[in-house]
Amino acid sequence: MAQSREEEFQPEEARDRAMVDEEIFPDIFKIAQTWPVSGPSGLTITGEGLVVVDTGVGFREGEDRVRKIRERTEVPFHTIIYSHGHVDHVGGASAFIKDAEDRGHPRPRIIGHELVAQRLDKYRMLKGRRAYIASLQFPRPQDRPSARQDWASVREPSYVYPDTTFHDYMEFKLGGLTFEIYYAPGETDDTIWVWIPERKVAFIGDLLLGGCPNTGNPLKEQRYTLEWAENLERIAEKKPDFVVGSGPVISGGNVEERLLNTSRLLRYIHEEVVRLLNEGYWIEDILERVKVPEELSDKPYLAGNYGHPTFVIHDVYRRYTGWYDGNPSELFPSKGADIAAEMLTITGSEKVIEKARQLQGEGNIQLALHLVDFVIKGTEDESARSKAMLLKADLLDARAGEVRNYIAGNIMRTSAGMLREEAG
Repeated sequence: MAQSREEEFQPEEARDRAMVDEEIFPDIFKIAQTWPVSGPSGLTITGEGLVVVDTGVGFREGEDRVRKIRERTEVPFHTIIYSHGHVDHVGGASAFIKDAEDRGHPRPRIIGHELVAQRLDKYRMLKGRRAYIASLQFPRPQDRPSARQDWASVREPSYVYPDTTFHDYMEFKLGGLTFEIYYAPGETDDTIWVWIPERKVAFIGDLLLGGCPNTGNPLKEQRYTLEWAENLERIAEKKPDFVVGSGPVISGGNVEERLLNTSRLLRYIHEEVVRLLNEGYWIEDILERVKVPEELSDKPYLAGNYGHPTFVIHDVYRRYTGWYDGNPSELFPSKGADIAAEMLTITGSEKVIEKARQLQGEGNIQLALHLVDFVIKGTEDESARSKAMLLKADLLDARAGEVRNYIAGNIMRTSAGMLREEAG
């Protein structure tokens, strides 16, 4: 049976820990998320005000975090820091502002990198597309996407933009503590991390995710594999005692190991892709040739449960090359449906479906998927097309169980549901 999205995202013990608030010092906490794949908040309590790093995915989750914080302290919110512009880190800010308004406190300032506003503008421009890919990556049973859904009609998102921005570095002091903020592109081009030297605590957002870093997400734009590795090394140079990322707090001897081994994984893949590019290889061959060493692939905290080494390869490849895949037939290609239709004149739909079922029985799910696509794209026989679509849905469900990757598995299972709907 396929795992639930929470089980697939991280091992059960780590998942349970991620959903629990953690006290690091009497004045520094991790405030846990209520949505499993949202990043937690970092809370620092000072006599001059509260500093919060990240706010949750939306107003409701932000409200929940405010409630948890208010169970600990009545001190006003002084500063909110966005670790980056993804919605699960910025979306709850309005709840913190409302708390200040309701209590008659000054509005907290919001700090983010100078590129956060550009990111939020882009999300508003692409609201339909963002809603569609979010429904694939984070499907919820009550609103799974429809094969005929009108994504252009979704409501434009509302964000609270930073009022204080910086380029490479900024710092401020509050209540006897120093907050050093470093620019650190990785998952996004607007990523930052926060260092409190007096406590040796680092708040690093999604620079650690509890698995292989999510660089090369198949649904998202370019990410920054090499810089991600470099920034993990810079964090390690500080020799933090505690690291607050997405998931449970990391402490003690685990900190350096996690930071540097994650960096090694990213550097290894980056160097291998660059080497193979320089030797004249194209993406299909590179995907086949890059093999992560066992001493890294065996680490549970580097598992491909959310990000995946294959995704990282794609990220590095597309950063340094164009869209050409090495096959000149693809420079000005025929429409896929036309190619499939011509193939079916040779083989016929029934033979292709029969062969796909044979491959399914042999356990070669991926190759079977490629075959049924010829029928779905190329036939004008609606009965054969519906049969192929239902077979593909079954194959996708089976493949999702094989890959054991949160993002890929959700895309496959959600797409299977859309195929079944379209097939009637």
